[in-house]
Amino acid sequence: MSYSELLALAFFFAIFFPLLRQLSHLYTNYTLARQTGLRIIIVPFYPFGTPWLIIAPLCAPLFQHFEWCRILNATWAWQDGARQHERYGENFIVVSPAKNVIYTSDKVAIEEVLKERKVWLKPKLYETMDLYGRNVDTVNSEDWSRHRKITAPCFNERVSSFVWDETIRQTQAMVAHWLSQPGARVSRMVDDTRVLALHVLCAAGFGVRQNFHGGVRNPAPGHQLSHRDALMTVLNNLITILIITPQEAFVDKVAFLLPPRIKNCLLAFREFRQYTDEAIALERKLLSQAGGAQKANFISTLIRTSDQAKDEGFQSTAKLTDDEIKGNIFIFSFAGHDTTANTLAYAFALLSIHPEVQNWIGEEIDEVFRNDADPKYEDTHPQLKRVLAVMYETLRLYGPVPQIPRGPLSPNTPLTITKPNASISTSATGTTTMHVPPNTEIVLNLHAMHTTSHHYVSPQEWKPSRWITSSSSTRLEEEKLLPRPQNFAPWASGPRICPGMKFSQVEFTGVLSTVLRQAWVTPSTKDGSDAEEEARKTVQALVKDSALIGATVSMRRPGEVWLRVVRR
Repeated sequence: MSYSELLALAFFFAIFFPLLRQLSHLYTNYTLARQTGLRIIIVPFYPFGTPWLIIAPLCAPLFQHFEWCRILNATWAWQDGARQHERYGENFIVVSPAKNVIYTSDKVAIEEVLKERKVWLKPKLYETMDLYGRNVDTVNSEDWSRHRKITAPCFNERVSSFVWDETIRQTQAMVAHWLSQPGARVSRMVDDTRVLALHVLCAAGFGVRQNFHGGVRNPAPGHQLSHRDALMTVLNNLITILIITPQEAFVDKVAFLLPPRIKNCLLAFREFRQYTDEAIALERKLLSQAGGAQKANFISTLIRTSDQAKDEGFQSTAKLTDDEIKGNIFIFSFAGHDTTANTLAYAFALLSIHPEVQNWIGEEIDEVFRNDADPKYEDTHPQLKRVLAVMYETLRLYGPVPQIPRGPLSPNTPLTITKPNASISTSATGTTTMHVPPNTEIVLNLHAMHTTSHHYVSPQEWKPSRWITSSSSTRLEEEKLLPRPQNFAPWASGPRICPGMKFSQVEFTGVLSTVLRQAWVTPSTKDGSDAEEEARKTVQALVKDSALIGATVSMRRPGEVWLRVVRR
């Protein structure tokens, strides 16, 4: 056999053997998927695999005419709402050569998965959030219990009261800034809510109180980026940072070849790490000077608890490594800042185009605050039911995380589902037990659950009053906020429900009530014409033009959202 023939044969095997192996895996996974009785969609790539995430920007346009390509789009769960589930069923399965993925918008299945944390684990995908160390959001089993035990004391009523006071202080400065703008027109509302949320986080999380007009907007001494810019760059470029940071030393050597965007991502990763190291060092110094005295902030609790455990020796399990402390600081910075800031931004934009809702919550704010110049958390927050209803409804339509992946601990794990295919026999209650086959993960499609007509009347309508129970004779103080139903889980549910849920609720009600106590928000336009219908349509279009940016749903063009803020 000649050299050229050998080369051709080698090329044949190099190309076709991997292809045959992939086809073999695909067939095996297909036979497993058929056991579920669910509708099947076959795709050539694992939707959450690193290879697809890398090539998706280049290949997705080539495949866009194929039906299966829609499911591989990382943002389909947000963009399509309940549409795919109305087409394929509340539960359907996607088959790929690597793994199978069950997508569910079924409230019964979602509740069961979130409730059974020891059965349904967070998959390897969550390790992308371990950029600075493992944390309470990414670990499983006993590690989660350890992290949860140490982080839980960071969220209590004492902290909630502090969050309320700091939120009021920051918001008063923000609304005064808005009212002072020429024509009371603002275009940096989204950016301002991010700064406000990060300042509240710095105060409650790190014990550092900032001035609204400065603080995290400006680089600290020894830094090239501000705290805010470093964090936001990391959050908006998670995939890129996940790829380059494991090879940090090599990337440094070839930095002169890299485009500016990659260099900036690496800089932001290092800058946030430096901010975190400095915060830990400062807190340890302050704790040492104070003799270990307790302080009501997140980082103090983490360091004090872990350092005390280290002093007790290796027998103590209630401790975190320094990397785990950094990891928890990062995830708290993400969850305690980005999600709440986004919810506030959407709420202000939606309120501007729904004056009837402003009137509605304005009635409550006037009743609750009256002439109270110094509203206390304990007295005021529980009465702001309509304001909290605005948060619920905003999260229902614009929740930051459209879907949550999980993986069973063992193959053939039973799962209760509703509305199965006719081929599966149902129980008297309309539910059945399906066994999840090996090599299969599950994705909880929260956004589809929140936007289906099966659960909500006029699901695409932003209507905060749907969360309030009242009658024509009910007085304001007698109204009740509906308890969160089974089909509403923006903070997840079960044992792993978001530990910062109360934190975000207190911050949201504090910001919204403080702004609307002083001002009225209306839509505006870039040119300042303020033709009412044109301005409303413009803001509405900008809100709709949202996407999964980084890890959360955000507006694509936040700087184009112009609002007019008028003193009441």
